[in-house]
Amino acid sequence: MPLPRRARAEILCVGSELLSGKVNTHAAYLSLALRAAGVAPEREATMIDDEGEIRDAVTAAVARADIVLVCGGLGPTFDDITREGVAAALGRRLRYEPELWERIQKRYRRFKMRVPSNNKRQAWIVDGAAVLDNPRGSAPGQWITLENGTVVVLMPGPFRELDPMFRGAVLPALKKRFCRGSGTAARVLRLYGVSESEADRRLEPILYKKGKGLEATILADLGRVSLHLTANAASTAAARKRLRSIENAVRKEFGSRLYGIDEETLESALGKRLKARRWKAAVAESCTGGLLGQRLSETPGSSAYFLGGIIAYADTVKTAALGVPRALLRKHGAVSDACVRAMAQGVRTATGADVGIAITGVAGPGGGTPEKPVGLVHVAVVSPSRARAARILLPGTRDQVRSRAASAAAALALSVLS
Repeated sequence: MPLPRRARAEILCVGSELLSGKVNTHAAYLSLALRAAGVAPEREATMIDDEGEIRDAVTAAVARADIVLVCGGLGPTFDDITREGVAAALGRRLRYEPELWERIQKRYRRFKMRVPSNNKRQAWIVDGAAVLDNPRGSAPGQWITLENGTVVVLMPGPFRELDPMFRGAVLPALKKRFCRGSGTAARVLRLYGVSESEADRRLEPILYKKGKGLEATILADLGRVSLHLTANAASTAAARKRLRSIENAVRKEFGSRLYGIDEETLESALGKRLKARRWKAAVAESCTGGLLGQRLSETPGSSAYFLGGIIAYADTVKTAALGVPRALLRKHGAVSDACVRAMAQGVRTATGADVGIAITGVAGPGGGTPEKPVGLVHVAVVSPSRARAARILLPGTRDQVRSRAASAAAALALSVLS
């Protein structure tokens, strides 16, 4: 029995800022969500705020795809011209909606704000479009169904507005229209403490045995590997069964290094292991400035296992708050194995935590030396039964080094608690 054809999607991201250094995260977010729903994202394009560029991109996309998602360019300013570009591509006019303008004004009045006159531009929609409510902003979305059944969806650019619109209205409607009986299921398996090449070598025989109708992508970032799986079968139940079989095989191969499924993070996985032992953790952070503590506290209910942290950026604070001896700092320096171990033990003592996690390093861009270059990070974890530390040299910008350092500390803590 042949597998059903999956709906094809293209993602168009509009915004000159996306081609001027700002990282575009929308395409990855939308692609993963579509794939999990059984839709095949085939192309993504990013373009400047130019009506001609938008028109040409939409014209090409609707000729190929079943679904075209356009995000950005729906604001009230002169360079927000996605509406005009899409209308030109579809050969339709823009239509003014007085009721929509009234809704926009009511939103401003509700917050006791003056209504900018240029927001009236947001009340113009492509002829034939259905309006999608924006619960977090003034830019409404638009759903346009073409004569051949292709769907074009316009969504706002800011993620805080795009996310609830996409999750609450767009994705459910796409599933209902395109994914009934699709026989598709998706899952993400998350590993830590393995390189991309090692993961590929060990996963290949597992995936090879599963035969056709399986798409697999490996993504890696400094000791973390995520395996993105999409299974196609005669039914959704059969596709899910295939994924469960793969998950069991991966769990057997990697054991506790399989730390999460789908959206689970290193920090939430660490929280589960702390709760299982009825332990509480605290963090001592230098170069990360509280980033690990922030991530640990993002999980609802994290107060059950996370006490708090100490940001010991200066050496004086390392000594005063964490009890790191001055003599140790003079001999080894703040970025050292000796210092990070003392910080981890110090935060345990200061907070009464069962587990102390510490980070120190040179995040850059300045401050490096031949002996301690930019990107050098030391992390340590001290628990009631074990103590471990690691020296890591991290690539990237200051923000990337800090982010990866926090992840490395969480991964080390997972290892200590496994």
